[in-house]
Amino acid sequence: MPALAFDTYKAVKALQAAGADEPLAEAVVATVGEAVSGNVATKADLAEVQAGLEAEIATVKTELKTEIAEVKAELKTEIAEVKAELKTEIAEVKTEIAAVKTEIAEVKTELKTEIVTLRGDMLKSQQDMSNSIHGVYRLMVVAILTITSTIIGAAIALVRYLAP
Repeated sequence: MPALAFDTYKAVKALQAAGADEPLAEAVVATVGEAVSGNVATKADLAEVQAGLEAEIATVKTELKTEIAEVKAELKTEIAEVKAELKTEIAEVKTEIAAVKTEIAEVKTELKTEIVTLRGDMLKSQQDMSNSIHGVYRLMVVAILTITSTIIGAAIALVRYLAP
């Protein structure tokens, strides 16, 4: 870095005007001059640093763009895989639902058939019971008539036997 342009004569005179004696003023100006000359950046120094930073920023920017593009590509691939998996799973669930619906329809049909059969069986059993009851009723009527006839016959025989 080039040295800073510093008017030492003017600085010594300003210190003397403020009350410092000449040896003190010269010592202060010399010390300040040395300190400042090593730590001051010039416009050229700043331009050089700026160019370096701009180049580094451009490199980082390019690297970030590349990484972002890679991440986007990876995400697109993963999203496509997840979509495919979901489509497959949805299709499987739809197939399972269709199978359950078919099974429910079959069970419903079986139950309807069973109900119709049971109704028929109940009606037949009811008819059979009704016929049996009528049969028993007829047998009882015949039995009562037979018993009545026998009693009447016995009564007539008894009357004939007892009648003089």
